[in-house]
Amino acid sequence: MPDRVREARHELMRVGLLGEVRADGLIPDLILRSWRRSISNSVDASAPCRRQHEIDTDSVLCRAAGPVLDRWQQHLTDTGTTLFLSDRAGSIVARRADDNRLRRRLDDAHAAEGFDYSEESVGTNGLGTSIVEGRAVYVQGSQHYNDALSELVCAAVPVRTPAGAVIASVSLGGPVGTASSLMVSLTKEIGQQIEERLRATARPQDLALAMSFMRFTNSGRPTVVMDHESLLANTPGLPYVSVHSHVLLWELLSSHDWSCGDTARLLVGDTGVEVVARRILDGPRAHFVLNFHDLREPGSTASSYAVTNERRRPVLSAPTPAEPRHAVALVEGMPGSGRATTVRALHAGREADAPLWTTVVTPAEDTPWAALAERLAGGTDVFVRRVENVGEHDAHHLSRLVAGQRSATRDADRRGTLWITACSEYAPAAVRRIIDEIGPLVRTERLARTPERVPTLVRDILQEADPQGRHAFSPAALQALVQWHWPGNITELVDIVTALVRDVPAPVIQRRHLPERLRDAPPRRRLGLIEEAERDAIIRALDTAAGNKSEAATLLGIGRTTLYRKLRQLGLDGDESALQRTR
Repeated sequence: MPDRVREARHELMRVGLLGEVRADGLIPDLILRSWRRSISNSVDASAPCRRQHEIDTDSVLCRAAGPVLDRWQQHLTDTGTTLFLSDRAGSIVARRADDNRLRRRLDDAHAAEGFDYSEESVGTNGLGTSIVEGRAVYVQGSQHYNDALSELVCAAVPVRTPAGAVIASVSLGGPVGTASSLMVSLTKEIGQQIEERLRATARPQDLALAMSFMRFTNSGRPTVVMDHESLLANTPGLPYVSVHSHVLLWELLSSHDWSCGDTARLLVGDTGVEVVARRILDGPRAHFVLNFHDLREPGSTASSYAVTNERRRPVLSAPTPAEPRHAVALVEGMPGSGRATTVRALHAGREADAPLWTTVVTPAEDTPWAALAERLAGGTDVFVRRVENVGEHDAHHLSRLVAGQRSATRDADRRGTLWITACSEYAPAAVRRIIDEIGPLVRTERLARTPERVPTLVRDILQEADPQGRHAFSPAALQALVQWHWPGNITELVDIVTALVRDVPAPVIQRRHLPERLRDAPPRRRLGLIEEAERDAIIRALDTAAGNKSEAATLLGIGRTTLYRKLRQLGLDGDESALQRTR
């Protein structure tokens, strides 16, 4: 950084810290306020912009702004300037630059879609500061708080909804050499054109959300107004919402019984967050006003009438990890329902650094029973997966391993824990008796019965399949995943997400990228107890018959036509092949 620029930044830092205002008006008050906020927020002036993965390029904002940005990009060709659009949180959701060379330079500087330019993240800058100030800003050179931006100039304005709420910001930026007093005027014109398109395309439901936001929001209380497509949040409410939490919240609200009243207190999974939800019937369809309360904060206690849906309990919110006194710890559930993930979470919660020696029981291979016993004797935790595959003739090996582990633990000769996953329904009689005698530490549910797990699971799968963070799911795509019935359980979800990461070149995976059966999935409805029993029986029959519907119908004692009809009714048609991957 040139000495002249460094000295100017040091002077600005001194003024910001001491609260002095120069008599010569060298530093605008707006910049001073922003720098003080940046210092107060402990923003690192040398840190690069952070990646924000959850960007919805198909949002109402992007659809309204896209044509405006495209038109102005043509007008600004060869000027060396770039147009940026950020969302309410300050993350860039659209960018228009006039040549590939400039775009590569912007990518290297993290001035691209998906990066966080909020004032809390990078300090004083056009996009973030205009949102905080709620007015047009002009930030030039060393007035930027972040060192990486000190050679740039930008003008930015907030973009408002028809109801007056700030929904975004738009900025025109470039090298300091392109600075012009016209930049603010141009940016204001661009912002007004985007707002006009927002007004022209606003649906009655959008206006209803905006009116509820203005009516119920409180600057000091985390507040969100949402329906299944959109949400509005005030500044305290922003940490509680994202693409994933939007889908999870909608599933939680949709599954609640509102016949007892239009207000409810709900616990959001195992996050330690309580939400007070109010159902609003004004407008074309119902929407919700949510106020959040973090029960993990000092002095916070759960309300006596806070509720959770026990049947929809997330499987990964497992009970307290097994203590050393557990010689044998069993996790029971259907194949593909997250049994192994639950065991690993429990084991890591008890002793994160301890090794976990794992073997998978398969009908085609011999299980190393002697090696398992030796590992346990040496103090290593052992994980035996899918013991429902143990044959009737080998059940005595499993019984001997369990009995020996318990006896050695009682005598304090052994420290290791024997972890087991099993499905009692699929196990032969001799193995089922062993499973029943052990008793489950945790039971896992089918993914179809716990759809609120899908957003978190997708996030975890993306971390494994896409460690560079190149992909994210749009809200519409994530909602389609929640609505699907997942006959192949978590295994099917892993396969689909992994394939999408491999095959979709775009950074944001949209609904149109999903397999056809997921794109066209009907809205989820709750199954009755009889329907759930039928669905489970059909899945077991198809699994036993290796997907052959005629054979499955025979096993069920029904006609093939009846089976096809029930497959359609229960949302199982078109993906029985996924069942073959769950064992």
